Amino acid sequence: MAEEKKVTFMLPDQNKGASIADTSSGKYLEFLPDELTELVNSFNGFELDTIELHVTGALDSGGATKLFVDFSGEAGMKFTLKKKE
Repeated sequence: MAEEKKVTFMLPDQNKGASIADTSSGKYLEFLPDELTELVNSFNGFELDTIELHVTGALDSGGATKLFVDFSGEAGMKFTLKKKE
Protein backbone atom coordinates (compact mmCIF):
# COMPACT_ATOMS: atom_id res chain seq x y z
CA MET A 1 0.00 0.00 0.00
CA ALA A 2 1.39 3.43 -0.98
CA GLU A 3 2.26 5.83 1.80
CA GLU A 4 0.13 9.00 1.84
CA LYS A 5 2.15 12.19 1.35
CA LYS A 6 1.56 15.32 3.36
CA VAL A 7 1.28 18.52 1.27
CA THR A 8 1.92 21.92 2.80
CA PHE A 9 1.57 25.31 1.15
CA MET A 10 4.42 27.62 2.15
CA LEU A 11 3.36 31.28 2.02
CA PRO A 12 5.99 34.01 2.27
CA ASP A 13 5.97 36.00 5.50
CA GLN A 14 6.28 39.61 4.34
CA ASN A 15 7.46 40.68 7.78
CA LYS A 16 10.48 38.36 7.52
CA GLY A 17 11.54 39.20 3.96
CA ALA A 18 10.84 35.77 2.46
CA SER A 19 12.00 35.08 -1.07
CA ILE A 20 12.14 31.95 -3.20
CA ALA A 21 15.94 32.20 -3.12
CA ASP A 22 15.85 31.55 0.63
CA THR A 23 13.50 28.67 1.45
CA SER A 24 14.32 28.51 5.15
CA SER A 25 11.11 27.58 6.95
CA GLY A 26 11.43 30.49 9.38
CA LYS A 27 10.59 32.95 6.60
CA TYR A 28 7.46 31.15 5.46
CA LEU A 29 4.06 30.48 6.97
CA GLU A 30 2.76 26.93 6.62
CA PHE A 31 -0.79 26.65 5.30
CA LEU A 32 -2.23 23.14 5.36
CA PRO A 33 -4.99 21.93 3.02
CA ASP A 34 -7.14 21.20 6.12
CA GLU A 35 -6.96 24.91 7.00
CA LEU A 36 -8.29 25.78 3.54
CA THR A 37 -11.16 23.35 4.09
CA GLU A 38 -11.97 24.99 7.43
CA LEU A 39 -11.86 28.44 5.84
CA VAL A 40 -14.18 27.43 3.00
CA ASN A 41 -16.59 25.75 5.44
CA SER A 42 -16.87 29.02 7.36
CA PHE A 43 -18.71 30.50 4.35
CA ASN A 44 -22.21 29.09 4.83
CA GLY A 45 -24.01 28.18 1.62
CA PHE A 46 -20.84 28.06 -0.48
CA GLU A 47 -18.45 25.37 -1.67
CA LEU A 48 -15.00 25.41 -3.22
CA ASP A 49 -15.05 25.79 -7.00
CA THR A 50 -11.39 26.28 -7.96
CA ILE A 51 -7.95 26.81 -6.45
CA GLU A 52 -5.25 28.74 -8.31
CA LEU A 53 -1.67 28.66 -7.05
CA HIS A 54 1.41 30.51 -8.26
CA VAL A 55 4.00 27.94 -7.18
CA THR A 56 7.60 29.12 -7.44
CA GLY A 57 9.26 26.00 -6.06
CA ALA A 58 8.74 22.67 -4.39
CA LEU A 59 10.62 20.63 -1.83
CA ASP A 60 9.95 16.92 -1.47
CA SER A 61 11.44 15.00 1.43
CA GLY A 62 10.46 11.91 3.33
CA GLY A 63 6.75 11.78 2.67
CA ALA A 64 6.21 15.55 2.83
CA THR A 65 5.89 17.96 -0.07
CA LYS A 66 6.19 21.71 0.49
CA LEU A 67 4.87 23.93 -2.29
CA PHE A 68 6.32 27.44 -2.12
CA VAL A 69 3.67 29.96 -3.15
CA ASP A 70 4.81 33.44 -4.12
CA PHE A 71 3.08 36.82 -4.17
CA SER A 72 3.72 37.21 -7.91
CA GLY A 73 0.84 38.27 -10.11
CA GLU A 74 -2.55 39.13 -8.71
CA ALA A 75 -2.42 36.55 -5.95
CA GLY A 76 -0.17 33.77 -4.73
CA MET A 77 -3.14 31.66 -3.74
CA LYS A 78 -6.62 32.31 -5.04
CA PHE A 79 -9.67 30.20 -4.33
CA THR A 80 -13.08 30.69 -5.86
CA LEU A 81 -16.29 29.78 -4.10
CA LYS A 82 -19.65 29.00 -5.68
CA LYS A 83 -23.10 28.80 -4.14
CA LYS A 84 -24.14 25.30 -3.13
CA GLU A 85 -26.90 23.88 -5.28
